[in-house]
Amino acid sequence: MILIRHNNEGNLKPYFYFALEEYVLTKLLKDSETYFFTWEIHGVVIGKNQVIENEVNLQFLKENQIDVYRRPTGGGCVYADHRNTMFSIITKKTNKEFTFKTYLSKIIDSMKLLNIDIEFSGRNDLLFEGKKISGNAFLQNKYGMLMHGTFLYDCDLETMIRAISPSDEKLVSKGIDSVRSRVTNLKPYLNGLTQQQLIKHFENTLTNQTYTLNQEEIDLIHEMAKKYESKEWIYKKQPAYTKMLKKRISGGLFEVKLDLEEGIIKNIAIQGDFFDKIPLSPFEEQFNGKLYERKIIHGILAKNKIEDYILDAKTEEFQELLYEGIIGE
Repeated sequence: MILIRHNNEGNLKPYFYFALEEYVLTKLLKDSETYFFTWEIHGVVIGKNQVIENEVNLQFLKENQIDVYRRPTGGGCVYADHRNTMFSIITKKTNKEFTFKTYLSKIIDSMKLLNIDIEFSGRNDLLFEGKKISGNAFLQNKYGMLMHGTFLYDCDLETMIRAISPSDEKLVSKGIDSVRSRVTNLKPYLNGLTQQQLIKHFENTLTNQTYTLNQEEIDLIHEMAKKYESKEWIYKKQPAYTKMLKKRISGGLFEVKLDLEEGIIKNIAIQGDFFDKIPLSPFEEQFNGKLYERKIIHGILAKNKIEDYILDAKTEEFQELLYEGIIGE
């Protein structure tokens, strides 16, 4: 394999690495070549097809300044910090059906040289002594194949669970105990090997060539990274889904059902134990087809007062209820 190097290693956001994968896949990769590089992040990375609020504890992320990123591959949500090593493998498509085992076996062989016996499990995991230490995702297109994944060195497992679990403390506590029984870090078993030494070991054992990106290439990758950094990619590139908001405010208990697709309100239904003065449907129709963003919601409610429709309701409070469901701003 060919090791990719650049001049900002260890100091970049995931956007850069997603773009680097795309650059290697679409611009650099030639027949019979396979590229490899490692990277580090701090944040939650969700799969291409996942709905953010179904996967993470948004309040915990906000309180702890943990960012959310969307990767270009499918699969599940993962949390990683700077004590967790990420790796990417990019190669040309073969005539054979893709299997994670083909590439993860190289990681297994590399770790055997450190007297660490890792086994392949399920579709895309690596286990050490029966506990998960690596999960991986996959993408294939006309240019080739990309596989990337996590490698737990000394990740903060409690923060991991709190970041990607419900806010209920009882569930969190059970989740932490459960994960600790199924997931482990490798640091205690590496005889003092540092994370950087482990990365160097991978580079030495998995690669036999080096490709160093020049400044022009790095500038191009930074430009490509803007797509993965954009609000449209992270928050609006989601499957169609329904959001439920529920709160007692002036006028009664309000239950708001929002059908969303790519950040657009396809339908809104307002229910509850309030008393409506006139039919709500004209009010609800003002939201349909509009972007679910603060400034848009504010603009709609500036012209359409909910107190005209519901007894004792207050537009400001209803607006704050709708704001509670907006993420990424």
